[in-house]
Amino acid sequence: MKITKKKVTMKDIAEKLNISINAVSLALNDKHGVSEETKKLIFETANQMGYFEDKLLNKGFKNICVLIEEKNFYDTTFYTKVILGIETESKKNNFDMLIRFMNLENFQIPTCIESRKVSGILIVGNIRDEHLRMLLKYNIPIVLVDHATLELNLNAILTQNMIGSYLATRHLIKNGHSQIGFVGEIDFSLSFKQRWLGFEQAMKDYGLKVDIDYCITEKVEQFVLAKKYNEFASVISQLSKLPTAWICSNDNTAITLYNALKILGKKVPEDISIIGFDDIESCKIITPNLTTVYVDKELMGKKAVKKLLQIMGKPKQSTEHIYMEVKLIERDSVKCLIK
Repeated sequence: MKITKKKVTMKDIAEKLNISINAVSLALNDKHGVSEETKKLIFETANQMGYFEDKLLNKGFKNICVLIEEKNFYDTTFYTKVILGIETESKKNNFDMLIRFMNLENFQIPTCIESRKVSGILIVGNIRDEHLRMLLKYNIPIVLVDHATLELNLNAILTQNMIGSYLATRHLIKNGHSQIGFVGEIDFSLSFKQRWLGFEQAMKDYGLKVDIDYCITEKVEQFVLAKKYNEFASVISQLSKLPTAWICSNDNTAITLYNALKILGKKVPEDISIIGFDDIESCKIITPNLTTVYVDKELMGKKAVKKLLQIMGKPKQSTEHIYMEVKLIERDSVKCLIK
């Protein structure tokens, strides 16, 4: 005999807390009329009783919350394309996309999540583990996009960062380069750290030693994000020696290098070869056109939505990291040293 689980109602929550159904309704619909303390108690009780699970299972909400830092949202080179993929796939499945900005220094749970008005959450870019723990308390399915955590077991859509950087470094080596450096703030994100590791591994596999004097791996993003080319030129001028080629953490870093080297009177690729990562539109505009590693950014967004919808339907399934395939795009920024 099949036992049907009783659906949790507002009346059940009201009786549990010995308060009015009206108070429960106001709280769960994020209306004025109840104190923040009471609202919090109602949410916690509703969560414990399975009220929100019933809502999600009945597909009462057709909203996906996209959490992203404001600076990343306005980054037209990469994350805009990811957001476009998310929007396309969401509409295809009759879901609305709610974009909410997050501040990593002053993180706050968006109202749409707090009031359980969304059936899934996509977190695009970096987020701290402490903030993820706050979100997980709401028992709403989460998928990370272009980020992963080493402490929490969450689904993530990532790029083959190590493989891409490995391919880029191998390309330089096959073109006769052995004095190769890396430019990028490796502690800025997991992606950048993985790209550094791919560079290291390729150097090791081809019998080359990483010379740290050729590398700039700290406090790089402040120059890249603010386009401070003169200041970065000053950083380069303080290096004890220059390599014949640089692998960059991303294309924006490579473009910053282009401009800084021009200030220093150095030419790409005549004096120094450069390879970027991501294949943003600017790679085909700057001179010389930038050799880089291609990432299908729009597909990344689509895959994130597909994975989120999948775990909405089967919340108990095991988590996985899905890696986006990359490929090297050869253009004009690498000089062949083999005669």
